[in-house]
This record gives sequence, structure tokens and C-alpha cells, in this order.
Amino acid sequence: MTSTGPAWPRPAGRGPVVALGKLVADQLLELSAPLVVGGQQRVVRTTTAGGAPATVTANLARLGVPSRLAGWAGADPLADDLLAGLAGRGVEVAVVRRGRAPVSTVLVHPDGERTLLTDRGEGGLEPSDVRASWVADAAVVHLDGYDLLRFPGALRGAASAAHGRGVPISVDVAAATRIAAHGVGAYTDLLAGLRPDLLSCNAAEATALGLDGSLPAWAPGLVLVHAGARPTRVVSAAGAWEVPVEPLPAGRLRDTTGCGDAFAAGVLSGWRAGQSVLDAVRSGYAAAAVVAGVVGGQPPP
Repeated sequence: MTSTGPAWPRPAGRGPVVALGKLVADQLLELSAPLVVGGQQRVVRTTTAGGAPATVTANLARLGVPSRLAGWAGADPLADDLLAGLAGRGVEVAVVRRGRAPVSTVLVHPDGERTLLTDRGEGGLEPSDVRASWVADAAVVHLDGYDLLRFPGALRGAASAAHGRGVPISVDVAAATRIAAHGVGAYTDLLAGLRPDLLSCNAAEATALGLDGSLPAWAPGLVLVHAGARPTRVVSAAGAWEVPVEPLPAGRLRDTTGCGDAFAAGVLSGWRAGQSVLDAVRSGYAAAAVVAGVVGGQPPP
């Protein structure tokens, strides 16, 4: 083990970073007081593009990194507005359109924590929808662990297309509760089928997947375990490292929605730029700190 950290499993290319999956409408309700069952209160409502692919690509665009949102979006006016907003940020959009956009209602609590209520929408991403052109010129392809549960065949197809062109793959896993509901063994089989180069998860997800010690046989060569304000654990076959998190200034935290996706965007931007893995994690922290200061997962323009 070296003090400089592990090497990237594969170098990133010079093309756009591609995040592939579904487009979600995030309806954010900023609560003025703690939620009381049966009570009533005023809220501030905001609607933004959500889901990991949209949030990751918007953060990449803010960082000046070419990014492409690929996958499925609804064929409704709500999705029209969300896609136009992403394009206005500089995100390239390459999606199939059908059905009705999924909607996540996000309750933003006064302490910055959030609660998600999800409507799955109507439609989806089929294996036959996946275009080789979505990933052929990509620097890295980033896949979402929630979409892996809903569209496993499509994500396997995208991963296969990326591997066939020598494009590295990053995967961010689903929540520990979703992993448990699906079955740990079945979910690790899905992850292993993507053959990722980089896997990102939080501490609870790492525990659920058996990634809180040495790496199991199915795991990729590089795993990042982030833990909010606590250090991120960087694990590879060469050893393990911890990267401390700079604390946010007092009063800076407004909403944790999208911080994980912003962290992923910062890491991906660092990978593409040729930073060391540990420096890329620090870039992830900086991107997440920006999103923590606003309501919603989208970064400020």
C-alpha cells in the first residue's frame, strides 16, 4: 500500500462522461417544521430533474466536463421541461421517449435530511432501446444501482457495449433496504454481471453487500465507501485508505438531496482528468458541498 492511493483500474477516455438510466421529476417540498402525522404546514415547492443520471450529468456540466444523459424519459410535457432544462445546462441528451415520467416527492426536513416518496411512472428502458452510440465515445459510463433493479437487461446491454469499446464502467449501488428486499445474493449477481471498474456505496450499503472488510470475489478492483461527514474508505486489492472530509461551514447545509450523485460526478470528473483516486474523492467532496447548500439535487447554474 502506498500513501498516494491505488491506481485506477483503467484510464478514462477523453470523450463525454455518460450517465445512463431513467429521468425522474423531483418535486421538492421544503418543510418549515418537523413533520407531524395528521398536522398541516406551509411548504416551499420546487420541481427539478432528478434521478442519478440527470443529477450526475448536471453536476458534471457545472464542473465543465462534457456529459451525456442516455436512457429513458417520459413522453409527457413534464419530461419535456426537464430535458430542456438539462440541455440548457450543457448536458447532451440521448433518450428514448415513452409513457409518463417517474416522480419522486422529496420531503426536505428542517435539519437538511430528506424523505423520498416515489411514483414509478409509466414506461421504461428495454434492452432493445440501448444504442451503441450512447457509449461508444464515452470517457466513462456511469450506471445507477436503482435502475439495475428495474432495467437489468438494459443496463447489462449498456455495460456490454461499453466493455466492447474499452470504456470503463462506474456503478453506484441501490439503498441497503432495496438490496435486502431484492436479496443480497441476487443483487451482487446483478452487480457482478456489469463487470464494473469502480463501485460506490455508502456505509450501510457496504455492510449489506459485505464490502466493509476485504473485497469479496465478485467485487470490482476499486470500491469507494462514503459516509457523509466521516472519511471515505477507498478499497482495492492493494490495500485500503481513508480520505477525510472537510466540514461544511456553519449554516451551509440546506438539503442532502443529490449529494451522493454530486460526489459521484466529482469523482468521475477527476478520473477523466487524470487525477489520482484520492484527489478524485476530494473533488467529489467539493461537488457535494456545493449541492448541500441548495434545495434539490441539481447544482446551482
